[in-house]
Amino acid sequence: MDSMPFLHANRIFTIFFVEDLTFAEVRQILDDLLDCEAFNPVSQERYIPYEIHLEHSSFSVWVSEMDVIIRRD
Repeated sequence: MDSMPFLHANRIFTIFFVEDLTFAEVRQILDDLLDCEAFNPVSQERYIPYEIHLEHSSFSVWVSEMDVIIRRD
């Protein structure tokens, strides 16, 4: 599994991934996670994956603090 730091919305995230992702996909995933308050500590108490559907792909995404694990479904 690879990882990379990613600056988005004035925050630094660590993205973990197996398959290559485009920057557009990562930005859209992070926007969706920010919209549903996935980085709120209360939301993180339930360690369940977020299902995110973009135009051409679907992803299972786990969040732990500012770490984001992305798996393409």
